[in-house]
Amino acid sequence: MAFGIEFQMRLTFPSVGDFEAWRGQVLIEQRARLEPLPRFSERFDQFDEDLLTDLIIEDASTLEEALGELRRAGREITEEDIADWMPTVDDEGNPGIYLLEARKLKRDARVEDLLDHLRVNPAPSLLRVHCMSLRDHADVMTSGAFRDYDTYCEYRLPLIFAGTSAKEFGGAGHVSFFGVGDMEPVALFVDLHQNAVEINEPDVQDAAVWNINERFEAPN
Repeated sequence: MAFGIEFQMRLTFPSVGDFEAWRGQVLIEQRARLEPLPRFSERFDQFDEDLLTDLIIEDASTLEEALGELRRAGREITEEDIADWMPTVDDEGNPGIYLLEARKLKRDARVEDLLDHLRVNPAPSLLRVHCMSLRDHADVMTSGAFRDYDTYCEYRLPLIFAGTSAKEFGGAGHVSFFGVGDMEPVALFVDLHQNAVEINEPDVQDAAVWNINERFEAPN
């Protein structure tokens, strides 16, 4: 098995109108719809970090203080890495600093924001990204590969949120991840059926039965 974690989100919609409505969906809102599914809540912890994770530095009142706290915690983030920041307070009135890293998405990002991000602002550890919208057929395909496991963890839930939200507009298809990153094997398949969303995470050695080649082939 080659190193790198392949991914593909491939969806088909009943009409171009459904396709356009899907692009406007807020990604994070999909979590509440997925929580009841078998394997979701046990597989994805609500505190897992991904592209949509808020970064709030407690007890900091300036950007410099916030960056200093991050450096002390072992995270080398500079002002150039920050797309936006603002003072904030928690429920008890304690100060903090909210930071948006340049390579991440805002908490209320929509499907179209994720697609744009993949086209123009991917992480350096993405080996490649290919995005294609077949508007006449109301189809969309996004595929590529992650160089390491941490990048896979950042992108997997936003991609799953995007894929599964298509079901609200009659969309069908799959979001698939398969490969090895940092010696960590990955096989995660999310399939959208007419009446259900199915999440499977088989042993990589048994993944051949999941039609890997068909999942990752390019459209005709």
